[in-house]
Amino acid sequence: MGNRNHRSRYSPDNDPPESGTPTVGSKWKGVLSPGSVDKLLYMLSQGSMLYKVKSGGLLYPRTFYLDTENMVLRYAGSEKKFRKKRISWPISKIREVREGEKDYSKRLDPYDRGQCFAVVVGTNHEVLHLMTESHQLRDDWVKGLRFALHMEQYMDQKQQTDRWIKEAFRMADKNNDGSLDFEEILKLLKQLNADMDKKYVQTLFDKADTTKTYGKPVLDAEEFVKFYHMLTERPEIDEIFMKYDDGKGYWTFTDLCKFFYHEQKLDLTEDQSKELIAAFEPQKQLQLEDQLSPIGFRTLLASHNQQLFNPVHRRVYQDMTQPIINYYISSSHNTYLIEDQLKGPSRVDAYITALTRGCRCVELDCWDGPDDEPVIYHGYTLTSRIFFRDVISAIKDYAFQSSPEIPFSSYPVILSIENHCSVRQQGVMAKYLKSILGDLLYAPEEPPNRIPSPHDLMGKIIIKGKKLQYSHSSTDEGEVSDEDEAADVSNEAVKTPSKNCDHKIKLSPEFSDCVGFKAVGFKGIEESINSNGMFVSLGENKVLKMIENDRDGIIHLNRHMLVRTYPAGSRTDSSNYNPVPMWNAGCQVVALNFQTASEPMQLLQGKFMDNGGCGYLLKPGFLLSDDKTANPPTSRKRLNITVVSGYQIPKPNDSKKGEIIDPFIKMEVHGAKEDTQQCKTSVKNNNGFNPRWDEDVSFVINQPDLAVLRFVVYDHDITVDDFIGYFSLPFHSIQEGYRHFSLLNKRGEKISQALILLKVEIKEA
Repeated sequence: MGNRNHRSRYSPDNDPPESGTPTVGSKWKGVLSPGSVDKLLYMLSQGSMLYKVKSGGLLYPRTFYLDTENMVLRYAGSEKKFRKKRISWPISKIREVREGEKDYSKRLDPYDRGQCFAVVVGTNHEVLHLMTESHQLRDDWVKGLRFALHMEQYMDQKQQTDRWIKEAFRMADKNNDGSLDFEEILKLLKQLNADMDKKYVQTLFDKADTTKTYGKPVLDAEEFVKFYHMLTERPEIDEIFMKYDDGKGYWTFTDLCKFFYHEQKLDLTEDQSKELIAAFEPQKQLQLEDQLSPIGFRTLLASHNQQLFNPVHRRVYQDMTQPIINYYISSSHNTYLIEDQLKGPSRVDAYITALTRGCRCVELDCWDGPDDEPVIYHGYTLTSRIFFRDVISAIKDYAFQSSPEIPFSSYPVILSIENHCSVRQQGVMAKYLKSILGDLLYAPEEPPNRIPSPHDLMGKIIIKGKKLQYSHSSTDEGEVSDEDEAADVSNEAVKTPSKNCDHKIKLSPEFSDCVGFKAVGFKGIEESINSNGMFVSLGENKVLKMIENDRDGIIHLNRHMLVRTYPAGSRTDSSNYNPVPMWNAGCQVVALNFQTASEPMQLLQGKFMDNGGCGYLLKPGFLLSDDKTANPPTSRKRLNITVVSGYQIPKPNDSKKGEIIDPFIKMEVHGAKEDTQQCKTSVKNNNGFNPRWDEDVSFVINQPDLAVLRFVVYDHDITVDDFIGYFSLPFHSIQEGYRHFSLLNKRGEKISQALILLKVEIKEA
């Protein structure tokens, strides 16, 4: 093979810039001092000796590099032939870079936390703990990685696509000579699910090989990018383009306006159409003439605002001034657990994961711990224990912090506390709540004269728990009823106390004073409403029976107070129930096990994408008013979908098969009982790269305000179809027209490059 030299922007052969404006762009001025960005990134690209801190405090020295060309954090270390451990992390997957002082892992305790930092990766928050040899080096790595994250977030679509192509090229370049021959490219295309005609690929290969070399023809990275773009032309999008170009080969701004009016159901102004051309047309001459090429149209159609999910709903747009009982709230059950409910580990990071995924109600099961330190764990089981104070500190730090998935949310966070502590340790909990949370804690001295709204409670952390009467002496203990959710666990391996509805616990007045939302035991619908409580909790089985036997009753209940539902105690594997029946009946706080990737969590994540991902959704009007004639349900709709095509659908993550996949798409409607329905496309054999369906499906939806759609892509198999990816969203967040959506894996992480193209139409039914 020919040898093409490939130098990184920060390679040793290049001198680092000495001064001047950072080359990554003027928008980064002020993030680091002028001239320091390039020096810092150059230094990190050369590598530093860092120590991986493993469980038990063990240190493993490795040389880490920040690869700014491919936007990857990687290390060089032991030479194990059959390495299974990860040795590189794409910057796009990094969720946070955290100083050691702000990390809660006990493995850092033996070391100076000022020399340590943590890199948090993926929506499941895999944590890489690292220690440096000095405070300055630690700060350099933290600054450099955070800067790389900013660079990643602001790269435009073409840069992201080209970088992804180059990363695939780099992985295929086994001998690191900067080039691939034809056979190597065929292997790479097969890995990318491109099962294409060999002669066609050869023709494009020869066309892309502009720098001829002696010996075997090869492509370097830049040539491969061009080759890949030629190979991935999308005829189904070009066909749409040709409907409006009148044979010109380009669109004028008038053509673009016609397309948006007739297909996308949007009325663009002349200025808006010209702005779109300027943003998405890559050829400068066409830009200047306000013309759009087929390549520019493909990029436009795959852009953020043209996706299936309405971009207006990516920000808070609902009325947030109504009583908080009028909102669905994204809620987690046994938040501290990351595995099963019997023996699994408890982690402070589980709270960080939930909060950064948009959860606004987390659960804390509190018990007496050693040395007067309350702990959190699943009572009567063998799950591990974490300190109450660490959890409260983490909640303070992350309650109102944005993440790559969820925009900044300042709407309140509710701590659902199951209190099993002695009066003494309840006092300790109260001390931590007041000292750590300070002004963030919502704890009114007198009951409010009206139920506050999410807007009223912005920036507040609210304790939900048992509370003494406001008139009770501030120094005397009191007794309250004890509803023990942990005792619902049904398993012979653990001892649980016998259930006693009249069991009382002593409540510390100091802890009672911290409670903002009073929880009461469920004794009946009217009794609960008349109890002056704010919260009532119902187990999965009880609430389903109530919905079946007295649906109007439970709707009446949640028109007066917050109703929290939680999984049955028999779900010791942390599985989840279907949340839809509870939402349909107006239950606001439908708590799921966030650690379990499954259909219920995929529905929750899709539903709460709405309203800016802030974790609060205004319930449909007909669930809010006692006047049955007010705010009737939205009239029924007919949803017509043409499944046009797929693009770069990967193999299943856990697939050991070597063949090309056979994809099909399953479409589901979740909502009112009469609206529950599903259908499938045909199977496209041996084509995960650019399958084309052009298949029509139609759903009649009687209660669209309750409906959530879920699309699932599978690889067809004779035995069991393999899950590849999904996407879900509320019915009212759907945009009409030609729309893409990205595929997400089971954990809710975006699958790079994978897209599904639909044509959508919504009509009155």
